[in-house]
Amino acid sequence: MDLRHLQTFKVIAETGSFVQAAERLQYAQSTLTLHIQQLEAELGVELFDRQRRKIQLTAAGHTLLIHAQHVLNHVEQMQQDLSDLAAGESGTLRVGMIEPIARLYLMQVMCTFHERYPRIRLTIEILSTNRTHEQLLANQIDLGISTPPPANGGLNFEPILTETPVLLLPENHVLLQQDEIVLSDLCAECLLLTDPPCAYRMAIEQAFMARGLPLAIGIEIGSLEIIKQAVQQGMGVAIMPKLATYHIPDGTVIRRIKDWKLHLPLGLITREVPLPQSKAIQAFSSLFKQAVADAGAAA
Repeated sequence: MDLRHLQTFKVIAETGSFVQAAERLQYAQSTLTLHIQQLEAELGVELFDRQRRKIQLTAAGHTLLIHAQHVLNHVEQMQQDLSDLAAGESGTLRVGMIEPIARLYLMQVMCTFHERYPRIRLTIEILSTNRTHEQLLANQIDLGISTPPPANGGLNFEPILTETPVLLLPENHVLLQQDEIVLSDLCAECLLLTDPPCAYRMAIEQAFMARGLPLAIGIEIGSLEIIKQAVQQGMGVAIMPKLATYHIPDGTVIRRIKDWKLHLPLGLITREVPLPQSKAIQAFSSLFKQAVADAGAAA
């Protein structure tokens, strides 16, 4: 059934006139007549009582009008929903990101995004770097924010900031008596590390290995916030991203590691093949980049 025929029928029924319907639809009157003839032939019923001077609906016409109004309303809503989705104003956006960057920027971005795009259902997952990459490739999230993915892996990376590691110690730790701390000073320490695989964990292991130093792993903890609390309790020391130390517990101190200068980029990760949610992704990405820029300007 041609939707144009239903639209023609609906307008004729509403106006009670082929002439007025032709004016509203910008069709020739002969076209409207043809539409109604084809619709009646397809349905096998007469829709208008042509014996009267004024056009009136038959019983079949009244029944069809009810259904036509529902069908055309649904079609109009479908078109609007698809238009909103294409414009990035509705649908679902799934974002995965690593804990440090989420803790620092997510709340500001999430509030602004929800205010501007209230019809988009936003899902946020806090993931490790590797899980962020894996879920993007598996189409389980639409946008990732973490360290770079492997090259030629089907993912695009746009850097937005560079991260550096720092050392977190209890305030009464013996190493604080030194003017400088180097990696070799940490060989005998109980290091609190994130679970593998993690970009920071891998970078720490590589730094020790490159210098031929033993790495004394004390406890593996999956949360940087719990690691900070463990340092506060004197359970060990931790090398962690500087982003994670903007809010440190009382009784802890941040120090720089003199002989290790790691510059680890963090950024936005998307699949190489564009998605229907690409405009929503662009909107969220723009807000996140603005939040990072604002934080950098205020620092």
